[in-house]
Amino acid sequence: MTSTADGDGEKSTFRWLDAARYAVAAAVTVLIMAVIVNAIKLSIAGGAVSAAPLKTPPPEEALAVELNLRAHNPSGRVRLYYLNITVYLFDKSTPASASLDPGFDSVINFEPHDIAVLQQETVDNLLAIKPKRNSVGAPYFDVLYNGSRVSDMTLRLDGNLITEVTSEFNKSRPASYYCEQLLVGGNPDDEAIKDRQDVICKQGRGLN
Repeated sequence: MTSTADGDGEKSTFRWLDAARYAVAAAVTVLIMAVIVNAIKLSIAGGAVSAAPLKTPPPEEALAVELNLRAHNPSGRVRLYYLNITVYLFDKSTPASASLDPGFDSVINFEPHDIAVLQQETVDNLLAIKPKRNSVGAPYFDVLYNGSRVSDMTLRLDGNLITEVTSEFNKSRPASYYCEQLLVGGNPDDEAIKDRQDVICKQGRGLN
């Protein structure tokens, strides 16, 4: 009788351990799903970045660079924020995701305003900068200033993604996005830009 009782006790212990493992696995799965769902979806409207000469008094030269960064919040429960953003524009010779010094490796970099998106809403963020010659990587200032376009450019965004729910599992976390195969140059009203589709930005591991 004693051996049978001991065997039943061991089986009960194993069942309890199995249940605990399943509970932990389920909790981890829920957390992973929450992190995936609670992430802003970014895209570049029209898949293009306009860049044209800016009228300035000589001898100063500058570009008018604009893009529409579209942000979508797929969550129906929480407001999402993307803060402390830095934007880097890379040419195809430098992999944006591999750069450990994006400020040096990129053609242009700047810091836009923070982004806040309500539940299940989409917000268009018009980003506009006026970089001078010395802040644009050679030879791209001359190329864009003369009205030419450059294809296969990549926009990288580094920032902090947070939700409005404050807890141990929903605190601020670094998030990077990569928007590939962009057309850069020309005016936003050009037919070549108007006919292009949006470029969906891929989320990668945060590097900041």
